[in-house]
Amino acid sequence: MKLSEANRSKKSIFKKVFISLIISFSMIILFQFFYSTQVSFLRDLLTIEFLISLLILVIIYLIDTMRLSMLLKFFKYNLPFKETFKNIFFGKFISYITPMSIGGQPYQIYHLSKIGVKTEDATNIVISRTLEMSFVVLIIDILSIRPILSAYPKSFGLSLILTGFIVSFSISLLILIGFINKKFLEKILSFFGKFSREKLEREKIIEWIDSLHESIKILWIKNPWVLILDIILYFVTILLYTYIFYIFVDKFSGIEYLYLLGIISLLNSVAYYIPTPGSSGGIEGTYQIVFSQILGPDVSIRIITVYRVVTFYIPLLLGSVFITKISTSERI
Repeated sequence: MKLSEANRSKKSIFKKVFISLIISFSMIILFQFFYSTQVSFLRDLLTIEFLISLLILVIIYLIDTMRLSMLLKFFKYNLPFKETFKNIFFGKFISYITPMSIGGQPYQIYHLSKIGVKTEDATNIVISRTLEMSFVVLIIDILSIRPILSAYPKSFGLSLILTGFIVSFSISLLILIGFINKKFLEKILSFFGKFSREKLEREKIIEWIDSLHESIKILWIKNPWVLILDIILYFVTILLYTYIFYIFVDKFSGIEYLYLLGIISLLNSVAYYIPTPGSSGGIEGTYQIVFSQILGPDVSIRIITVYRVVTFYIPLLLGSVFITKISTSERI
């Protein structure tokens, strides 16, 4: 890629980062104005809990890197730690600046294919991880929905939780169908092929799908234990993300950790499909609506603010810095 194209690409990314941050921060400021009696959340950034939450975030990124390395090694790819960590870090970064957080997976496939992984293997790995994510989230939602319905106040927040359950189930079903049904996948690729610069011929699509399904058989049928371990590790990352939120909740409320895990899982099923860059604004809004019923609006927005600083603002800002170090020949 030419230098001028690289500069334009980076400017576009910085613009998306700015928009994502502005939407999120504006929502937080709005809630702070209406509900917070003091700017006490700033003090929460200077606590031991905040430092612990940053350490947990680093551990999450390292676990995700280990998961990717494990799957790549299964397919005989021995990539350096730098490249696998880069794939995970920038995959999350891109998802934070694309509508409905959908850009991370395509970037991961693109990056893996650029560093020597066959596209069908890269697609298999990324889609398998996405399917695992949907499966784990769906199980958590199914186990959580009944106790939450019985304990949570009847309000608009409860409607959001129920919507999250329906969306979670629907998305999991669609991903599963696309993953195992060749004709369904062919229709999807043919549809998106109409918008591609290079017209995708039907024969090439079918050939690529056959290669993908052969890769799927190797991973899912011949050695399912690799996937089981990967699912367990993904579940650990969900527990850790929830614990970051729980660290701050525990200072103000006696809410149980598992109850919190269920609520966050169900809410994310709604919030992450808000059509803004990185679903910014949607997460803050849905979290505030639901948790204000449990913690009170003042405490709720304080916790949400610190949580977003750790899990969203800091990765976005670090990604904006690191992206300037990437070779101008690589496109993100």
